[in-house]
Amino acid sequence: KRIGGAWLIRQVDGDKFVCMDNILLDKPCLIYSFGVADDWTFEDFMDYRGCEIHAHDPTVDFPARRGKNIHFYKKGLSAAKDETTDTLANILADNGHNNSVIEYLKIDIEEHELTGLPDWLATGALQHVNQLALELHLTKLHEPINFVWLLDILQQLYKLNFRV
Repeated sequence: KRIGGAWLIRQVDGDKFVCMDNILLDKPCLIYSFGVADDWTFEDFMDYRGCEIHAHDPTVDFPARRGKNIHFYKKGLSAAKDETTDTLANILADNGHNNSVIEYLKIDIEEHELTGLPDWLATGALQHVNQLALELHLTKLHEPINFVWLLDILQQLYKLNFRV
């Protein structure tokens, strides 16, 4: 199912494609969302479906709670901990979700995914994730051209049963 987003000139931006099988069966639904900006359409819909959502974005200010099941944190996702970001493994541990099944992990963090991906794979933080929505911002890979490491990352994701 295509969820969320908004029309921008000739295309939709921010929409996510979600396999709803487990969600429609009313199985426990835990979602992590990194990079909210001002578009809550995805999180609000998943809240309506009864999912527990943990939304993170260090660039915006929102109340800590939204809807029935949305928790907002002014903290970003990265490969290392600092004053505004933390690693995926640390964030999951802080919320007691190390071994919890994450039905959907949404990541749109404006190029920080490039440094974060190796850490998320190395720490096993993606091990219990059913679906991964990752917006890749590849501008930094063009100068100098360096896409080979991305092929390795894609192979590691494939081994974890993620498909494009």
